[in-house]
Amino acid sequence: MKGITITLLGICLAGSALAGPTTVTVNGKAIAFKGQQPRTVTGRLMVPMRGVFESIGAYVEYKEVLHRIVARRANETIEMRVGDKVANRNGTEIEMDVPPITVGKRAMIPLRFIAESLGATVNFDKAKNEVQIFTTEDLPGVKPPPPTR
Repeated sequence: MKGITITLLGICLAGSALAGPTTVTVNGKAIAFKGQQPRTVTGRLMVPMRGVFESIGAYVEYKEVLHRIVARRANETIEMRVGDKVANRNGTEIEMDVPPITVGKRAMIPLRFIAESLGATVNFDKAKNEVQIFTTEDLPGVKPPPPTR
């Protein structure tokens, strides 16, 4: 993917550092999570898979019987399994810091993994307790980030 950089600043959020619910935005537009909200698990921010993947333009499929998650965006295919720290990106195995989990019948995945796998830029605004995800592609309903100097 051309023109995509991965910047991870402050995604290793400690649970004690959070002063309330964490907001997640994609290109300035807040994600409205249905059911489960983002939460910190073992020092990593976990988010409902569908809300973030779909907000950054990925097609998501969950095979409940196998607990398998598949996400596709552009030329990237990500496969992971709930409870397994090893994911697959375009045929290459990647070990995650924490595995996807299930909370209240929702698959939760580490936000950092989303950024690394699908080429988004991610920032954490501590003052707002907000994770900001930016993509370089134009997505319906979201504004691309301003160019950096």
